[in-house]
Amino acid sequence: MKSRIFHLWDNQERRIVSVEATKKEGKNWIALCPFHPDKNRPNLCIDEEKEKYHCFTCNRSGFLYNPKYGKLKYSYHRNIAATYDYKDEKGKLIYQVVRYKPKGFSQRRPDGNGDWIWNMKGVNPVPYHLPEIIQAIEPVLIVEGEKDVENLRRMGFTATTSPMGVGKWRESYNEYLKGKKVILIPDHDKPGNQHCQNIGQSLWGIAKNVKWLELPGLEEKEDISDWIEKGNIKEKLLQLIKEAPDFIPEKYDERGRTGKSVNSILKDRTKSIVPNLIHLVGENDKTKYLFCKGGQWHIEEYIVNDNRRYSPKQNLPIKILNPNIIKRSLNLDISRLATEIDAFIKSYLEMPFDSDYLVLSMWVFHTYIIEKFNTTPILYFYGVKETGKSRAGEVLSELAFRAQRLTSLTEATLFRSVELFKPALIIDEIKLLGKGGNQGLADLIKTTYKRGLKVSRINLNKYGEDQIEYYDTFTPLVICTTESIPDIIESRCILFIMQKNSNPQIERKIDMKWANDLRERLTVFRANYMSLELPEAQYIARGRLNEIMFPLYQSLLITETERKSEFIDIVKQIQKNKNNEDGMGLEAEIVKAIDDECRESKERQFLTQAISKRLNEFRSENEAISDRVVNNRIRRLGFHKKRFNNGRMGFRINMERLRCLKSKYQIGDKTEPSEASEA
Repeated sequence: MKSRIFHLWDNQERRIVSVEATKKEGKNWIALCPFHPDKNRPNLCIDEEKEKYHCFTCNRSGFLYNPKYGKLKYSYHRNIAATYDYKDEKGKLIYQVVRYKPKGFSQRRPDGNGDWIWNMKGVNPVPYHLPEIIQAIEPVLIVEGEKDVENLRRMGFTATTSPMGVGKWRESYNEYLKGKKVILIPDHDKPGNQHCQNIGQSLWGIAKNVKWLELPGLEEKEDISDWIEKGNIKEKLLQLIKEAPDFIPEKYDERGRTGKSVNSILKDRTKSIVPNLIHLVGENDKTKYLFCKGGQWHIEEYIVNDNRRYSPKQNLPIKILNPNIIKRSLNLDISRLATEIDAFIKSYLEMPFDSDYLVLSMWVFHTYIIEKFNTTPILYFYGVKETGKSRAGEVLSELAFRAQRLTSLTEATLFRSVELFKPALIIDEIKLLGKGGNQGLADLIKTTYKRGLKVSRINLNKYGEDQIEYYDTFTPLVICTTESIPDIIESRCILFIMQKNSNPQIERKIDMKWANDLRERLTVFRANYMSLELPEAQYIARGRLNEIMFPLYQSLLITETERKSEFIDIVKQIQKNKNNEDGMGLEAEIVKAIDDECRESKERQFLTQAISKRLNEFRSENEAISDRVVNNRIRRLGFHKKRFNNGRMGFRINMERLRCLKSKYQIGDKTEPSEASEA
């Protein structure tokens, strides 16, 4: 086969480069690339028919110089009718669509040197006029092409389209239209209708509202630009938009098919938690979604997104609502609701202190707007048998958002339930400590109180990095048990030490009608406050205690502001109790023993055995604390090891550190006044 000489247009250097192609593979000629050192292996592919070239090594590409035209092929010899700039969220140009006459399109991107690269390699497409969409308050009109968008913008509308023609709408575009009103205006032909149908299906449940507008008086293949050229004015379009019906996703028949191509590729999936979901309802023996859009309730059997039809899992073991919820007004007397929740809990549960009822009421409220919080307290009901622990779980399960009661729990149940259904988990009887304790479950539970504390699991059905999967276990949690729990979990808890009931009246059967009424009104509370900002508030405690109590405090500022001082006093009492408990703990004993050892030996160093001996002086053999445990606790307290002159290992006493610890654990000297009294 004879060789061929081709003339390449170097768009970067604005010059013609000639190359000799020595072989042909299929329709393409192969040559050594002149744009990089390519002496041994030809990597330049030349498409003679399309008059394009591309190097698979240096990625240089472009067009051939065709003497027949005296100009360059494609964009270099066709008349450019218009250009349309596509910009990112900040208004920076990322690419441009070029329209030719006669009609045709291509895309190009800036090369950074004032010229263009005629491809979209490495570019993520965005909707047309993206900055205007993001800032839009009025409805956003979606049409088929850039020319249509520009005609609408000249009339004063906010409009957009997807780049590169019909059927090119991407799921990634949906996020820019989340919570906005959208008007779909299809071209008057089958492809245009299907294009807008697909966009509507994709935006359903994401946009605040989607309407379908078919323009009157159009012939086949005409569009909004043709409608405007016929003399129609802005006021008429505004009236049509006002009268446009809501877009309704195409429904499936009993066999799961509509017979229409737009839905022929949809696949059924189960997804119980979707964006903007208010709650789940049970209607006609089927669980459905409940939304609140534009101040109106909406019950939806499914939503469509990314060519998939999602519906909730059926027979979920959580509290769902009666469809009569849609008859509820969104007007709510929130103070009265808070009072009734307090009364409901008091009617069926006897708590050790009156202040406990306020804490439980605010916990219930915060579960209904749990998406707004980054932390949630674990409620820990502890006591001997028949002290009302299980009753506490039963009462809270009637009120809490998506409550699910479990009498047994495994690691898989916990992280799967939380990941998929986001329930308020109420666990009755669980053992996490000692013989028979589930350490793996304890490790999971301690991550439930804070958003973002992911747990990892291995999926043996996947390979490489995909094998490691991460789960978000953040969820409201209640533990009702006769067992002690690990200190690290208890530090994330609000503890209620339950006592035997003194009033038998609270043991009566729960009024389900009352409970259902309160759940529905709490759902109205969620619909009203889900999109609002939480009230700003100052911290009410320090450290972990503030983390777990602050969500309840913010809930109180929404519902019962007049009880603000009462709640702060509750937090102060919890802090005081915590300080007293800290003063009686093992760390406090060790600090006291170190202080005694220091004063008696007059040394600034000590052996672990000396501290262990002091701690075990009044303990039985079974209760004795090992040197290893004591050694670890001393290191945690901030003392550093050192080697003595005799070669033995011990600890050096940092007097400043010791003074701080004595103050923390309220340990005073026998011979000197304590720092607290000095202060």
